[in-house]
Amino acid sequence: MIQLSRRQALKQFAFVSAGMALIPSCMQDRSKSTLLLKKIKVSPADEAMLAELCETIIPKTDTPGAKDLSAHLFVLMMIDECSNKENQDGFINGMKAFNEFNQQTIAKNFSDASQEERVTVLKKILLIKDEKSPVLTFFNDLKKRTIQAYTSSEFFLTKVQVYELIPGRYHGCVLA
Repeated sequence: MIQLSRRQALKQFAFVSAGMALIPSCMQDRSKSTLLLKKIKVSPADEAMLAELCETIIPKTDTPGAKDLSAHLFVLMMIDECSNKENQDGFINGMKAFNEFNQQTIAKNFSDASQEERVTVLKKILLIKDEKSPVLTFFNDLKKRTIQAYTSSEFFLTKVQVYELIPGRYHGCVLA
């Protein structure tokens, strides 16, 4: 029988405990979205496509783009928690229709397309005349929520348009 000192036993117990704590994160299901959604199901490929689509709407310049501020996660959270079932289904169906439209237009995934190809796809979407088109409805909803995500982000409210809790500073004598 092997005799262990108390120090060795505690070390081994610490290693086993750390391993048990790390195993669930190593066995995580990679087919799920990075965001825990309750009502809608989004694949990692769809999430990546949404991130690139949001980035195409508000691209990175000398300021962070929509992807840097995780606008796509905000959009998904708003659709999941703040939309009714009909709008959620419309968004998911519109996302599928967008993927099909994208394949017909440039014959590749939106995430794999160049910036020029992405802009071409969005320009063609804006030329759709049918107001009830699922692609157009999806794009307009996504664009609206992406802008909302960007303009309500901490970066925007602290660096671009500084938010004042009490608006309007007092300027005593402005005629001088």
